[in-house]
Amino acid sequence: MCNRRKMMVIILVFNLILMNFSNLYTYGSDFTPEYIKVGLFFSNSQKSILNLKGSMALGTYNGNQFTELLNLNQENNVFVRKDAFYINVNGSYVEFTGDINSSGNNNVMGPFHVQVANNFNNREQALELINSSSISDNPYLVYEDGSWKVFAGLYTNAELAQNAANAIQLSSGLNATVVSPSPTRVQVLNSSDKVLFMYDSKQELHFKTNSTINVDGKNYRGSITVKRQSSSDMTVINYLSLEEYLYGVVPREMPASWPREALKAQAVAARSFAIKSYNKYSHLGFNVCNTVNSQVYAGCDGEHPNSNSAVDETRGEVITHNGKIIDAFFHSNSGGQTENSENIWSAVVPYIRGVKDDYSLDTPNSTWNVIYSREKIQSLLEKNNIFVGEVIEIVVTSRSNNGRILTLEVIGTNGKEVMQKQRSRTVLDLKSSWFEVSSGSAPSATVVRNDSSQAPASLNEKHVITSSGITKLNILDNTRVYNGQQYKEVLSTTITASNGDFVFNGRGFGHGLGMSQHGAKKMAELNKTYDEILTHYYTGVKVE
Repeated sequence: MCNRRKMMVIILVFNLILMNFSNLYTYGSDFTPEYIKVGLFFSNSQKSILNLKGSMALGTYNGNQFTELLNLNQENNVFVRKDAFYINVNGSYVEFTGDINSSGNNNVMGPFHVQVANNFNNREQALELINSSSISDNPYLVYEDGSWKVFAGLYTNAELAQNAANAIQLSSGLNATVVSPSPTRVQVLNSSDKVLFMYDSKQELHFKTNSTINVDGKNYRGSITVKRQSSSDMTVINYLSLEEYLYGVVPREMPASWPREALKAQAVAARSFAIKSYNKYSHLGFNVCNTVNSQVYAGCDGEHPNSNSAVDETRGEVITHNGKIIDAFFHSNSGGQTENSENIWSAVVPYIRGVKDDYSLDTPNSTWNVIYSREKIQSLLEKNNIFVGEVIEIVVTSRSNNGRILTLEVIGTNGKEVMQKQRSRTVLDLKSSWFEVSSGSAPSATVVRNDSSQAPASLNEKHVITSSGITKLNILDNTRVYNGQQYKEVLSTTITASNGDFVFNGRGFGHGLGMSQHGAKKMAELNKTYDEILTHYYTGVKVE
């Protein structure tokens, strides 16, 4: 009986271990995170000063457990800035990068400080010193290397800091030492520019609220942390649950007014894409960014009840191929045929295969045209450091089986340029790499006048106002134009020749890989479910 009881305990413990393991590695060896770090400001968009609003606490995370270090509830409006030189300009401090010796020290704050006494074991001991002494230069709390400290002053050089240290030591009897500038330290100030707190951003401290936090005027769930890559401005990161992150992604990638099943397909694709690209920005201290380089993310301000429901109804669901989460690429419109991965980029991806896609036909950007002069094309080329002189001819030399361009030659008076795959689209600023090119001119239309007579009308660079906003006119066969009083039918759209122009007639919008969003919309309108949509666009996959 005793051995049997031991065996039952062992089995129970083993099952619990398996349950915990499965929470971390749900699909094969793919990591499925509960939380995600989103880069809001980084690289060229880094911040030297950041404004945060909300009822905040500052603390650390151990796993997903938040430990409060400092309560900032009495300061609902704080500024975080790198520890550097700042000058007072019309009552507000901005970073100063000029000659510090010519600025006038009374007008500048600096990154030299004085540490008063030794390190403390806890915050309360450090606060006791601040509250019980008459240290000059507004002492404040500091947290570095797991220890609490008390600093004073924002001095502009070591000499001023040493003079202050001597005065503090003489008046208080406490040890006072000069603190040199740090390339990773940051300051927390109130709206009156009083320093409340300072810490080393190598330690990941989070500004957290129980609701949302306002970051330079935009609202976010979860918490905000900043990281100074050595001697740089501040990288600003939003840390929140994966599902809450998707609340801010889905309506930015697909209109929240679209059918529910299309939104659910987008939610599952976005979740899969986020997990698969989880380590893309690990070198910068976060997982994904808030731009098209990952997925567009707008925080709380971008959320909508429809898309939030789509995320909730598919919670945890991803797209898998052979048991592993896929890179769920998506685009606006396939033009009627999606593409193989290797015909756009280089790698052969088994689940990104070209599929016939009639659902994307007769939808926005399923077809398009654009007319460029030779001068315009030459300008586009030169912006991309391509110099072939005056453009003589543009020739498509090879296509994929799905119709998109594999190689395109631009021949000029000074030579030729061969563009591979997507490069033709990006260099020539076109909607897709699926196009025909010929000499020609602008499209024109035949319209019916009030007296039933017909007249031509040029459509070159013309736009119309639609329910979706201002739209450039393309092919308008079998449509009608409203002049404010009555509709006028457009009988046909034609191309009339003009010397020197090139006409690009194309299909689709985007790279053409994976799910066509307009196709997903049409499928949903035809009562297809989100998993039917996803298995149509991704080959040999499961939604689980």
